[in-house]
Amino acid sequence: MNHTSAPDQEFLILIVTGLSGAGKTSVMRTLEDSGFYCVDNLPVPLIFTFLNLVLQTRPHTLKVALGIDARGQQYLQHFLEEVAKLKQAGPFHQLKIMFLKASEETLIKRFQETRRNHPLLDEKTHLIEAIREEMHLLEPIMQIADITLDTDIFNVHELRNWVRQAFATQHHRKMLVNLVSFGFKYGLPQDSNLVFDVRFLPNPYFIPELKLLTGKEAVVQEYVFSKAEAISYWQLLFQFISTTLEKYYEEGRYFVTIAIGCTGGKHRSVSFVEKLGNTSLPNANILVHHRDIAKE
Repeated sequence: MNHTSAPDQEFLILIVTGLSGAGKTSVMRTLEDSGFYCVDNLPVPLIFTFLNLVLQTRPHTLKVALGIDARGQQYLQHFLEEVAKLKQAGPFHQLKIMFLKASEETLIKRFQETRRNHPLLDEKTHLIEAIREEMHLLEPIMQIADITLDTDIFNVHELRNWVRQAFATQHHRKMLVNLVSFGFKYGLPQDSNLVFDVRFLPNPYFIPELKLLTGKEAVVQEYVFSKAEAISYWQLLFQFISTTLEKYYEEGRYFVTIAIGCTGGKHRSVSFVEKLGNTSLPNANILVHHRDIAKE
């Protein structure tokens, strides 16, 4: 195949897939608004041919997003072979897979609210069975995904904003670092690469004038970082995270989720995530999300 028309810049291919109801349509529309050339529900066997055609007929198209779902389940068994073939082809080595997921409870709620049918649902199948069948079908793809995003933590506007921030810049030269604050009482965030516990620090919750505030507010941050143990831990934490991200970047890792937790996810963890989010990290495009900040 002749690739002489390939642009000098990197040709980024983003394959967007995941569970039905997890937000793929919203992600694809936002990517299109962010300058990606988007094609949804492309059969797997046509991916290689399609991308070669794009390269030859649209040589200045540097960002392409392809939507793949379980409706093409007869082709999914060949997906891994197609991806391997693409990554071996010169202009297509910058291929990334983004997998969207959500809990069974969230997916059921979304299908009930929208009154749409699951693509694997038929008259003999219950919704939960269709969801679980799709999870099984797509499991091999999730295992090789460069980005696995749990959309439980987003509403549709937050998801679009996340995508817009993540892909509006020259993101392929940086890692996407998702900083999440959370409360241990509500469970660990799924798919976290690094988890840190700041419950040992003095808790602003027990200060009457700070109890109803959050770590996004300066007075709470000033209280948290006025303590010697917080300052000492921050210095160690920042050094550790900076070094780890540098090594991840050298390894070629594309997406990292760093979770920092306290008891309720409102004060100490939020303060640390806010401070980290406003600090320069090497080769990183930083996104901040406070999972439990609004919970009682």
